[in-house]
Amino acid sequence: MAIPISKFGQYVLFQAYTEGGDLIFETDSLRVDFDIRDIKGWSRAAFTLFNLAPTVIGKLSNGEVYVTLSVSQHDSELRVIADRMYVSNAIEETIVPESVLTLYTYSKLRKKFFDLQVTVGILKPSLQRVVDQVTEAADFRGVVKCKHFPEGYLDYVPPTPKSNQRGSLIDCLENLGDSHNFNIYTEGNILALMYKPDAKNLKATSLYTDPSDVVLDTRNMRANPKIGPATLSVVSNLDPDIKPTAVLDTSNLLTASTSADIETLFVAENYLLEKVAGFSKYQTLSVQHKGSNWTEQWMTQAMATSPSRGTNMNSNKWWL
Repeated sequence: MAIPISKFGQYVLFQAYTEGGDLIFETDSLRVDFDIRDIKGWSRAAFTLFNLAPTVIGKLSNGEVYVTLSVSQHDSELRVIADRMYVSNAIEETIVPESVLTLYTYSKLRKKFFDLQVTVGILKPSLQRVVDQVTEAADFRGVVKCKHFPEGYLDYVPPTPKSNQRGSLIDCLENLGDSHNFNIYTEGNILALMYKPDAKNLKATSLYTDPSDVVLDTRNMRANPKIGPATLSVVSNLDPDIKPTAVLDTSNLLTASTSADIETLFVAENYLLEKVAGFSKYQTLSVQHKGSNWTEQWMTQAMATSPSRGTNMNSNKWWL
């Protein structure tokens, strides 16, 4: 759908679909407020719509409904920031003189696949093979993407000849994540597994060799980024490119503050040099997008981490 030329500013396109993919409602003119949280496990979002017709409220509040939200600003490219989110709850309120409908949603992958039970034994259980067979056993029909794993890590076959996986799909994946130091995220039809390297194996990962996904710009910040020991907190204008697993580059930031307390800065020698300066790439762990086409709210808040010194031991508990 083309953006009307008159739409200059904060543009929001809300669309709702049936389970089968039929469009049942869309608007780019009514007020829509949104709060999207892309966090570990699966994404959640709340959408608040104002002054809908009673028949539309009925369609959005009943049956199996999925929501897609797209945004742009100043006639820029239209970008999807919430893709087919399942409506789990809906509440209608009357705030005189307006009718307000809030839809509470979560990832369609969680709705369709995460609670499915699997029982599977995997021979030659490399991590890649285990992930493939566990998702296949749950009839998973999305796309699995593995990001930032060290070279050869996914294909390594341990001495243990067999891995037995039992439980829901999400439980099996989270147990694997605990053992192998990766987080799980959802993005539309994509299940992303993001490995979190430490300083010892950083150079063997794509986090070190590949270009960053987002180079942070001071002009786009809503507040000074806060940099701490292996952490980064960012509040910027709404940016769809900032999402979990995205690599943020701080090298072009002109101003930033530290999250360390004053006592630490007094007593920890070379704290800022050793803990804050240096490697400028950060892996995004969690993101919140908040905005509206009727108010000034239009922001992205993200938490990210950078590889730090330390050893992550594989407990191998999942091979048993």
